[in-house]
Amino acid sequence: MDYNTDLEKFSLKYDNNVPKGYDFSEIQLTFDFIYLVLKSNASIDNAIEGAAYEYGVSESYLRDYLIENKYVINRTNKNEFSKQLKKHNTKSLKRMLKKHGLKTSGKRERIEKRIFEHNLIKNSYYLSSNSKTFYKNKKRRINIFNDYLFEDYYFNEFNEFYMDNYRKKLDKIPVEFIKLHINKAIEDKNHERFISNNHLMAKYFYKKEKCRKMLEYELNVFCMNLNPIWKINDLNNHVGISKDSHNNLLFLKNELSKNTIISTFYLIWDSFDFNTVIVSKYDAYRCLKDILNNKSLDKINRNLKEKFYSNENLKIKKITQKTLFDF
Repeated sequence: MDYNTDLEKFSLKYDNNVPKGYDFSEIQLTFDFIYLVLKSNASIDNAIEGAAYEYGVSESYLRDYLIENKYVINRTNKNEFSKQLKKHNTKSLKRMLKKHGLKTSGKRERIEKRIFEHNLIKNSYYLSSNSKTFYKNKKRRINIFNDYLFEDYYFNEFNEFYMDNYRKKLDKIPVEFIKLHINKAIEDKNHERFISNNHLMAKYFYKKEKCRKMLEYELNVFCMNLNPIWKINDLNNHVGISKDSHNNLLFLKNELSKNTIISTFYLIWDSFDFNTVIVSKYDAYRCLKDILNNKSLDKINRNLKEKFYSNENLKIKKITQKTLFDF
């Protein structure tokens, strides 16, 4: 399911003019570097090259940053050197000694000492214990962000949110974070951001295979696109029902049922805090039925435009008991 938007990443702090480099996170960069070493068995040099390329920084900057913050040590420490030697069996260590014209006799301990003294393993860069602690402590928040949020939100803001909410269950963290953006869109009366963030919530529940929760947010999109109450001065340019919403409602009809969608629609519509209404609840119900009956989306939107969005004689109604519950 594709949820493309033309908006840049969403920010709670900046409506416009997000500062240059705001998307860059040294926490993510460090985590990805350590991941390449620990999980992908990359060498220190290859991991630095890979992470630097991914984040658009220079290799020298990244190397200096990792050493300065003690994620990487650049001295031949005997304990770390021994860990490197454990990756080799005794035969390969003897071949190493023989290649350099050194004695190969003796027990493994003696062989390792000889290799250490002659510094035959040239790479003196190693992950520190600090790196492994960092990786373990940051793994949960990075995974949540990468799995559900990285395409649409800024890590810096998510990280602050996570630090205040890390005790919550894993499933609740991305949901609560997206809800913040939905509430901000309502506060700012920003139609596009409200729609986009509800789509993203639906996408989250689609990944989780929770169709009833997905339906709730798809119907939020449906109701608000029928009644774009924050775009009253620009109704002529309003599209109506998007192709994404149309396709996703048909998908949900197959996963749930037509009756489930319609009964949920009643609840969602009544829960909206509409002060004004463009399309009545009954007209919205008929539009939803048309979608679920596979009527042409172009025709549905054409009817909406002719009847509501380009009708100069249309009077925007104040919400009353009649407009809210009229069938």
